[in-house]
Amino acid sequence: MRVAQVTYSYSPVRGGADVYALALHRALEAAGHESLVWQGWTEGAGGPEARAIPETALSRLGRGRFWTLPLGLRAARRDLAACDVLIAHYANYHQPLRWHPHTILLSHGVWWDDRPGAARSRIKRAITRAAFDHATAVVANDTFFLREMGLDIQPGATPHTEVLPGRHYLPNAVDLERFHPEGRPALNPRAPLILVPRNLYENRGVHLAIEAMAAIRRDRPATMRIAGGDGQPAYAARCRRLTTDLGLDDAVTFAGAIPWKRMPEEYRRADLALVPTLCGEGTSLAALEAMACGAPCVATAVAGLQDLPATLCEPTAAAIATTCLEALDTGAELAYQQLEAVRQDFSLDRWTTTWLRVIEQTAAR
Repeated sequence: MRVAQVTYSYSPVRGGADVYALALHRALEAAGHESLVWQGWTEGAGGPEARAIPETALSRLGRGRFWTLPLGLRAARRDLAACDVLIAHYANYHQPLRWHPHTILLSHGVWWDDRPGAARSRIKRAITRAAFDHATAVVANDTFFLREMGLDIQPGATPHTEVLPGRHYLPNAVDLERFHPEGRPALNPRAPLILVPRNLYENRGVHLAIEAMAAIRRDRPATMRIAGGDGQPAYAARCRRLTTDLGLDDAVTFAGAIPWKRMPEEYRRADLALVPTLCGEGTSLAALEAMACGAPCVATAVAGLQDLPATLCEPTAAAIATTCLEALDTGAELAYQQLEAVRQDFSLDRWTTTWLRVIEQTAAR
């Protein structure tokens, strides 16, 4: 079959959604399918599978490009029609593909929970609801998304499940050959290194991690490494000011964007991984990668993070600090429990098997 993914970004890999698209491309090729990926173009990016979504006058403006880029898919209709199955990352990338008889809506998480009930949130939810109802199949990487779509499914439900005909719960997955604990040093709970693998967007809650660090430092001489790019420059500047204001310049390091190929060593060096998300996240790939590398993980109990085997807490600085200290005190045992859970339910091999079955079923509908 010829299968095309349609997404905002793919190559170069900068975030979890890009990692996901790359893993799916490789899985399709290994299974003997022809795989294409349509993305907003970056000069010199991608391999022979990469295609540029045609630009429009609106998308060339640059403002709100995530939303305006799908308008260019109309010009690519002839090429997309030659594909057996189209996989749309995000609901607004599915809307221009409604004419195709075999589409899969892929959800990376709910994106309207930052301001519930606000006009912008209602519009996002309506767009998603329309895509959810119309798509031949839906793949959700967390149960929170499915609950928002009206399905009766609880956090932590059995993954790799067809919840309703054509509606699947398939969480993110980790390449256990790349992300593994071999070679990591022993945990150091008295003077730990806490890794925050987050790009600096406000909904990722990096400021909560910094505020929590002030409390953690009163208990032990911990250090924190924030590994992520300045997604929102104004927010990134705010986080750096907060670090200075709290007297943490000697304890908190902003490492910037780390190439994905180097992330395994980042996780292995950490005594604890922290994912302090406020909203808008599915089953965090960073959390899963950290646990696969043997770093115990603390995450906030929001959105799709509730489906993970991480140690969960409320999204407040006080709760994060308390939970991190408790996790450090039981680090080795906690790391083992989380690693085994990831190996059982979140492996790339199992994810690949499920995805290929979903694609075959969608093409046959």
